Amino acid sequence: MLTIHGVPFSAHTRKVIVAAIEKGIEYDIVPVVPLTPPPDWRGLSPLGHIPAITHDGFTLADSSVICLYLERVQPHAPLYPGDAQRYARALWIEEFVDSGLQQHVLRGLLMQRVFAPRFLKRAPDEALIHSSLTEMIPPRLAYLENELTGDYFAGDAFSIADIAVASILINYHYAGELLDAQAYPRLEAYLQRVLRRDCFAAALRKEIPAAESVGGLDLSLLRRLGY
Repeated sequence: MLTIHGVPFSAHTRKVIVAAIEKGIEYDIVPVVPLTPPPDWRGLSPLGHIPAITHDGFTLADSSVICLYLERVQPHAPLYPGDAQRYARALWIEEFVDSGLQQHVLRGLLMQRVFAPRFLKRAPDEALIHSSLTEMIPPRLAYLENELTGDYFAGDAFSIADIAVASILINYHYAGELLDAQAYPRLEAYLQRVLRRDCFAAALRKEIPAAESVGGLDLSLLRRLGY
């Protein structure tokens, strides 16, 4: 049995959950909050990040590496294109999200607006929120908007790139922001389409109770989609 250690409203943990569902891999979730990890957490995740997995006695951390591992474990419903250039593009879009956009959504918005006030009893850093919304996030969203030339980000099939993009955009909405349909019309329509896919629908139905329990996360997008 695959065990995923993390919280489902984390974009990186969600990425692994959606990949497992898409591939038909059964899983359990062990809740791990990075701000208050269990005593043995570094044994599972040496860098202290979520998610980590255990699978048949094997442990592994980092969402990108975990998803590549799941691809080998269960080749059915491939998440990585067979064509070399499309494969590289899927990896690049995933890396762009994970290294280029994730930190600004998480640290710049969610941490300041939700997690720091509730769990660290710390006032939001309004300057960081402002710079995230005006300087850091818009050009990255614009890049994704321009790179989306079809139904998916890496060719004509759903891939790890789409899981990564949709996952971070969910958390952008959780932080109280909306995709501007005038500035990002393709991205906004794409997100609504991808979130109706069965793998995301199944993941989100399980995720919403955990997200509600946090308090402060904006669930309006998911409510509008019928979740």
